Amino acid sequence: MSRRLALLLWWSSWGVFMWAVAGSRCLPPGGASVVSFALAAVSPTAVSVGCCLGADAVALGCLAPSRLRVFAAFGPRGVGACRWSAVATVSVCAALGAPVSWWAGGGLAVPLAVRLAGRTRAVVSAASSGLLLFPSAPLSRGSWLAARLALARGLPVVAFPLGFAPEQLPALGPGAWQPAPWRGGWRWAPTELFSAAVCRMTVSHYLLDIMTE
Repeated sequence: MSRRLALLLWWSSWGVFMWAVAGSRCLPPGGASVVSFALAAVSPTAVSVGCCLGADAVALGCLAPSRLRVFAAFGPRGVGACRWSAVATVSVCAALGAPVSWWAGGGLAVPLAVRLAGRTRAVVSAASSGLLLFPSAPLSRGSWLAARLALARGLPVVAFPLGFAPEQLPALGPGAWQPAPWRGGWRWAPTELFSAAVCRMTVSHYLLDIMTE
């Protein structure tokens, strides 16, 4: 049995605590240090992560391949990649044995924006413990798509705002941001009346907007 297959089987078993990681493709000064510090503080057993520059690339670079589950919106050797793709970093992780799901958001015929959104959905769908979010702006569209996908699954969302005040974190529905156990982190606390079903409707409308742009 190959190392990659063994990792996939291990992650599919019960008891593995996998966090999803998502965030901005362009980090402000000091942003990479915040991402690496947060990952060290949370110390997740395993991480599902995307394929872009910025927060994704930092996570790919500071975690052991055995703790990674990578979802790429492009194919092997960078086929279908865009200017935001961390092709070299993803390729190194794959060579070191990290499982990589190529074309995670759909094939080359799928529009890039839809492919990236599908990749984000795959990243969040693989998580079992929650989402660690690293937005560099209050209106970081991809980051908040990941947040709403996580909430729709009933997963905790912990945001580490990079380059802006925590007070500017956007509301994700009825609820409030509260300090998380880790320095610089803020956990979204939804009200009891805000059901996952309502959040799933919000996500559906959000994805429809992306597909019709």
